[in-house]
Amino acid sequence: MDMTELSRVDALRLDSGYATQGELLRDIMAWLDLHLYYYYAHHQWLGPSSEMKNLLGLVVTREEFEHNLTKAAQRGLPAELSPAEREQIDLAITAIRLRLEKTTASLPLRELFERFGLDEFERKSVVLAYLPEIDLKYTKLFAYLQDDMTRKAAGMSLCCELFLPEGEELASCMSRFHSGGFVRLFQPSELEKGLLVLRREAVEFLANGTVRDGDAYRLFDAAAAREKLDPLTIQEDVARQLDAAFVYPGRCCIRLSGPRGGGKRFQVEHLMARQRRRCVFADLEGDNWRETAQSASLAADLTDAYLCLYHLDRKDETGQTVPPPQSMLEELERLELRRDKRFFLSQLASPMRLRTLTVELELPQASETERLTLFDSVLREARLTGCTTEELAAKFRFSPRQIRVACEQALGLARLSGAGEISGELIHRCCYRQAVHRLGELATQVRPGYTWDDVVLPEAQKNLMKRACGHIRYRHLVSSRWGFALRVGYGWGLSILFAGSPGTGKTMCAQVIAHELNMEIYKINLSQIVSKYIGETEKNLRALFTEAKNASCILFFDECDALFGKRSEVKDAHDRNANVEVAYLLQQIEEYDGVCILATNLMGNIDAAFMRRITYVVHFPFPEPPAREAIYRGLLPADAPVAEDIDWRFLAEKFEFSGGHIKNIVLSAAFMAAGEGAPISMRHLLRAAVTEMKKNEIVVVREQLREYADLLDDAQGD
Repeated sequence: MDMTELSRVDALRLDSGYATQGELLRDIMAWLDLHLYYYYAHHQWLGPSSEMKNLLGLVVTREEFEHNLTKAAQRGLPAELSPAEREQIDLAITAIRLRLEKTTASLPLRELFERFGLDEFERKSVVLAYLPEIDLKYTKLFAYLQDDMTRKAAGMSLCCELFLPEGEELASCMSRFHSGGFVRLFQPSELEKGLLVLRREAVEFLANGTVRDGDAYRLFDAAAAREKLDPLTIQEDVARQLDAAFVYPGRCCIRLSGPRGGGKRFQVEHLMARQRRRCVFADLEGDNWRETAQSASLAADLTDAYLCLYHLDRKDETGQTVPPPQSMLEELERLELRRDKRFFLSQLASPMRLRTLTVELELPQASETERLTLFDSVLREARLTGCTTEELAAKFRFSPRQIRVACEQALGLARLSGAGEISGELIHRCCYRQAVHRLGELATQVRPGYTWDDVVLPEAQKNLMKRACGHIRYRHLVSSRWGFALRVGYGWGLSILFAGSPGTGKTMCAQVIAHELNMEIYKINLSQIVSKYIGETEKNLRALFTEAKNASCILFFDECDALFGKRSEVKDAHDRNANVEVAYLLQQIEEYDGVCILATNLMGNIDAAFMRRITYVVHFPFPEPPAREAIYRGLLPADAPVAEDIDWRFLAEKFEFSGGHIKNIVLSAAFMAAGEGAPISMRHLLRAAVTEMKKNEIVVVREQLREYADLLDDAQGD
């Protein structure tokens, strides 16, 4: 091969810089080709005779073995070059340097060299590893020169032999690849094999001048995202503390802790926007956090960005979230970074005993006032009907992210439907989609199916329940705007006790309140709560109220006297444990700031201390004849066929039933009529009423039925 066939570095344009990286790479490839040519010329690859049958080490002959045994140790290519050959290489590299000095364009290759502070040997090593990514001819050349078809990347040995610095031993040159920031640019797994393969982040940066988002990290560029960033409407004191820590003249770790979705990353994004900086956000959730942290730190240095690591919390053997271990924090502290600030984000705070100055900030759960500010901010251009943002802020103890997502979904669905407003039902539905909880394991969700029109109660009881609903609607006004929160530190929850005989409408009214407030309601499964094992009931109650806070729902305790019974005199360990359970439940009710509805048939069995924790007590009287008649009529749908012979007053006066029993009677009569293909008549209702009395062991006297007694003559077998 004649050297004149090689491409040459362009020496005719030394008075102008490189306009693009492509121009620079063409000259660099010409320079490298010259190196490879001389390296090839000064070495006998196949033994003294250079026979092709020994190509690429497929066959090792006796002659080749003897040649390798007797040839001198490698001293590196620079030591093998003649003065003329050295001059050719120097002229090529000088031409490239002269043009680079005049270059004003942004060239990723030069930026990488400068940001990592690479010396001449390290720069040449990066070039040697990068060129096979853009020209496949080098994979064949490297495989040939290393006598191994599987080694398509340049090895550390080949790199050192090509570019051995003057006065340096080959062994010390090889040691450069074992430590130092320069090594971060190469894939660790390939380095272990002795090969120089750039990491994905380095290849992307050299090709595009930036790094695309990975599976577990993303680049936040304040210049591009500043206009799209939502305003910082709350937690301004945290923002001021972040600003102070950021301008601290020295290296430090900034730790932000707080609930998931509480705005930790949002705060860092705003900090970067205020400082006009970039930041790489890396998600360290999972077991592969070390590799993610390494990749993200490299991406941060390549893009001249800060590093923010989040989801540092771990899971213990029971699946519970625990703070990040000290060993993990120390390892993250040792990550090599050009920037002197790094950010650690986690849900749970733990002491950070690090060598670097540590600034620890906590973002508490958003207060009701802050939640209101967020709801108002996101819904500022929307028309909300059927509820207010104050009501939403009182009901949903959401993080800023949950509020933003719920409101954006409601806005999108309203636009999609063509509605010019967001209904209360829609915004509540979108909010409940954001609620993350496991309440279904401890309770059963009840779908509200009744309204105030379905309730047959004296007006006093109805008005009392409507006042109870106002406790949620106007809580923000009373607690925050009127300042009562400064006087009353706890007990802002709503607890309602329904007391009355079975079937008087307690469960129905619980559903009515849920419908009125647009809230989900869960009926507590006592079998899942009460346990015979000491301490288990309290544990279940704690889990119940914790999940209820996350669910922002109504808790409905039916037959609550089973849980809230009177404490008794302690005679044995069982009595003591039962009293502890009641006391613990009273404490949970008092501290819970949501809605609890409790129903009991036995008011006298409720512990007296419990009554102080109750906001409203609603007594459900046994219905009088007018109320019973209204219940009968109200239970019949408009589409049901009804005969004209029904004497509603007679049924209401002669059969003293509660609403639950009347429901059974009407349903039973409807099925009898459907079976006969006839409308619902007095005969059907009378037979159903007598059956209900017999079921409850009440004797039916024929004379009491008066003129309607004959209607039972054909039903003697009932």
